[in-house]
Amino acid sequence: MRDTSHPLDRPLPPDVAAGESAFIQFYQKYTVFSLPWALRRTLIFGGIGALAGLSFGVSHGLMVKDTWEAVTVGTVAGLANLVLVGAGPMLAALFRHADWPRRVQSVLIVASVICGMILGALADDYATQFHDRAMVAHGYDGPSPGYALEDAPAVVRRGLEVSRILLILFIASGGLALPAYFSESKRWAEHWRRVEIEKMSQQKAEADLRLTVLQAQVEPHFLFNTLASVRSLVTTDPQRASQTIDALAQHLRATLPKLRAATGAAQSTLGEQFAICASYLELMQVRLGERLRVDIRLPPELRDLPFPPFLLISLVENAIKHGVEPKPGVTHVVLTARVVEDAAGKQLEVQVEDDGAGLKLGMGEGTGLANIRAQLLTRFASAASLELEERGAGGVLARLVLPLELARA
Repeated sequence: MRDTSHPLDRPLPPDVAAGESAFIQFYQKYTVFSLPWALRRTLIFGGIGALAGLSFGVSHGLMVKDTWEAVTVGTVAGLANLVLVGAGPMLAALFRHADWPRRVQSVLIVASVICGMILGALADDYATQFHDRAMVAHGYDGPSPGYALEDAPAVVRRGLEVSRILLILFIASGGLALPAYFSESKRWAEHWRRVEIEKMSQQKAEADLRLTVLQAQVEPHFLFNTLASVRSLVTTDPQRASQTIDALAQHLRATLPKLRAATGAAQSTLGEQFAICASYLELMQVRLGERLRVDIRLPPELRDLPFPPFLLISLVENAIKHGVEPKPGVTHVVLTARVVEDAAGKQLEVQVEDDGAGLKLGMGEGTGLANIRAQLLTRFASAASLELEERGAGGVLARLVLPLELARA
């Protein structure tokens, strides 16, 4: 069935219009057996038929040396050809535009093609008889006698001639358009499937662009925070500031190429992101000294899992900024990953835990956490989550959960 939302008098999408074999786009770009299709087809082939009739009339006139008779015979022959090519498609168009059930419409359209063949045969027969009578009036022989039934070769020749005539009538009356009519629903289904694929591709491209923007916001955020911490040491502890700058240079040398390469929709691995966080925490240990203790737990079998870039380092930065720095004394930061299973299936759970200053009003609403949630939504829709909760013994637990199958994709 055709797409009922597409008007019959409007051109079809190129991939729906009469298939890839269409070569006369003047009429084949419209719905098969629609009124624009039938009118334009009749205009093309009717014009060819009219020229053929005119040529036949000229030939007749030259033979009998009668101009008026040439015009008359040419007109009759041209009209007969017009009936032959136009009657079936125009009648089918009337049924195509009627709001009837598909099965009834299909039967009537096939009947219209057959009716067009009959009308075309009658018109051709009338034109032939008109010409024959004119020729007899000028003293030429009448029609040749029929074939005797006992003359087998003649009967075979007659059968072949009738088959040829029926084939011509079928083609001229629009019969070749029937396969396109019955395959129309398939072409529409393929069209909408292509449209859906293109739409999904466009949405993915837009999502990739959003991720690029979000990730571009995180990288300078990380660098600026680190440089600000170095600045504070320059006046208070120059030696440690120098050590921190060396550690920062080493950290950037090891991690910045990975960060750059990950910009956009590209994936990194969980092992790479843990390595970046470990390098950053080593840098913070140089700056904070004994105040910061680190514990990193990553099972070897999880190292090669694909993992979105930048998410983990943002959580670790949060733990340092809001948990470690405001609290006097020693603070622990623990970074772990594991596979858990619940009603939704297997999940990859990554935790950043600290026993620092704890949650403060508005802490979960910062730019970094909002950025993480935006990336999760863009990449995984509602299948991933980020939760922040206060530990009973003080500090904060940030839990990042991704569906394991999507993480593998």
